[in-house]
Amino acid sequence: MALRPRLEWSASARTDLLAIIAYIADDNLQAAQDLKDEIEAKVSALLEHPQQYAQSKRAPGYRQITVRSHYLVFYRLLSVSTAPIIDIAAVVHARRLWPL
Repeated sequence: MALRPRLEWSASARTDLLAIIAYIADDNLQAAQDLKDEIEAKVSALLEHPQQYAQSKRAPGYRQITVRSHYLVFYRLLSVSTAPIIDIAAVVHARRLWPL
């Protein structure tokens, strides 16, 4: 039986997400919460289907989730002896350069 993967958010990905949400919340608190919920739901769904999203053309070695066409979540699948890890590396606005 395959081991269930686990999610790990990098500190920078968490910071990215919170910065995006804080920026949007300055104008519309509900829109910010809705976006946060949508991003977190798509990331959580990776536990069932970690290879659901395509390899990123922008960041080789990563897969990319596009949320509302303006936000990108970059992640990679890591194999370890205990269980696979879904490493959430970054959450960025599509116009932002990533990786640098």
